[in-house]
Amino acid sequence: MKRSGWFIVAALIVGFLIGGWFFGGIGTPTKPSITSPQTVFASSVPVNNLSFVDTAKKVTPAVVKIISTVEITQQLTPFSFNDDFFGDNFWKRFFGVPQKRRVQGLGSGFLISQDGYIVTNNHVVEKATKVEVYTYDGTRYKAKIIGRDPKTDLALIKIKGKNFQFLNLGDSSKVQVGEWVLAIGNPLGTEFTVTAGIISAKGRQLGIADYADYIQTDAAINKGNSGGPLVNLKGEVIGVNSAILTPNEGSVGIGFAIPSNLVKVIISELKTTGKVIRGWLGVIIQDISPEDKDALGLKSTRGAIVSQVSPGGPADKYGIKPYDVIVSVNGKKIKNSTELKVIIGATKPGTFVTLGIIREGKLITKRVKIGKLGEKGEKNNSSPANVEDLNLGMNLITLNKRIADNYNLPVSKGVLVVSVKPYSPADDAGILRGDIITEVNRVRVLNVAQFKRVITKAKSMGKRAVILKIKRIARDGSVYEILRSISLSQ
Repeated sequence: MKRSGWFIVAALIVGFLIGGWFFGGIGTPTKPSITSPQTVFASSVPVNNLSFVDTAKKVTPAVVKIISTVEITQQLTPFSFNDDFFGDNFWKRFFGVPQKRRVQGLGSGFLISQDGYIVTNNHVVEKATKVEVYTYDGTRYKAKIIGRDPKTDLALIKIKGKNFQFLNLGDSSKVQVGEWVLAIGNPLGTEFTVTAGIISAKGRQLGIADYADYIQTDAAINKGNSGGPLVNLKGEVIGVNSAILTPNEGSVGIGFAIPSNLVKVIISELKTTGKVIRGWLGVIIQDISPEDKDALGLKSTRGAIVSQVSPGGPADKYGIKPYDVIVSVNGKKIKNSTELKVIIGATKPGTFVTLGIIREGKLITKRVKIGKLGEKGEKNNSSPANVEDLNLGMNLITLNKRIADNYNLPVSKGVLVVSVKPYSPADDAGILRGDIITEVNRVRVLNVAQFKRVITKAKSMGKRAVILKIKRIARDGSVYEILRSISLSQ
């Protein structure tokens, strides 16, 4: 090879070496010294779970396991093979003699006094012929049912003894969404289990109990937790675990507890009289929908609409009327119909309350003496062509005595809904086939022509919704009245 060729090769090698050294320094820079960061904790999160441990140690000894025994009657047949076919029960099966058998249920509860009073759920001990309680140390006691209240799903039972460790009922009104809580009980038969979570919502209505405004938590709650305490990190009971929402009968992080402030009222009544005496206003009420808000010219959906007033009841005596919107009790604003029901139910009969009412756009007050639930008057709730449905999604006919007799209806005046189109304004408003419309925007309607005139007038005035007064027939044949607002925008 010529000298010039060797010179070129040598120059290339030297160039690669220099480039590798230069660019290698850029590609692998010196790492800076790293200082360990300071650990940061959210202010409400227990550091190292010490608060959870302390609370669990304080609370768990006052929690109990409850086993209730219920007798059920089973009608045996000649082909019931639950025992020896030709055994003692053969003749009972052959002749269809009912046989009783015992079924056991598991729940939880917690002591609220040194002398053995225990709070649990009504459904844990309902219909029980025997109730046994197991304390944290494994001691078994026979319990006596002091009182039950199905309307709130609460019960009070008692065991004999003294110097029991017990829990205090806290103030559930101070509970905040996001607050840490513990649930203690016997989920799925596992004894004295503690789960942690937060308050995920307040004021939930489930339709399970008539007078409960539930606290929602994501602390794991399962079957067997019913009746156990939901406590804050101070160890105060802020709720009684009562229900779960689940597609598979297991916890999916949506559990519900009865607020402790309601528990205090109910348990006090059960301890004193064995039953709950509730206040009664004598009205049927309902929540305010967006359509109701438009139809009644309201500023918000807070409060409760009076759809019916019981004749002779407290509300009737003191001038409460249908379409009234109750927005406060003794100056306290209410959110919805459930909250109003809870407040009135907890009011001692004979007590006067001041109701804030919106009537025809004006705020007025009414002082009403609360009655006793169960008093006389409580149950006083009690071939024309199809019309063009006016784009409301329902077909109507004028109701008369002949049609009422044909349909076996207890009402013979008004406008009968004979069909409702799915996903229509009528369907969205909750109107059902068989409903009887008696008023539109407070105007009485006795036939389809009158109904059509009122709707047409409302549309011409630019109304976005109208409110209907409806008579609905219950399964037992009784008649009650409701209000439903229907959109006119379609």
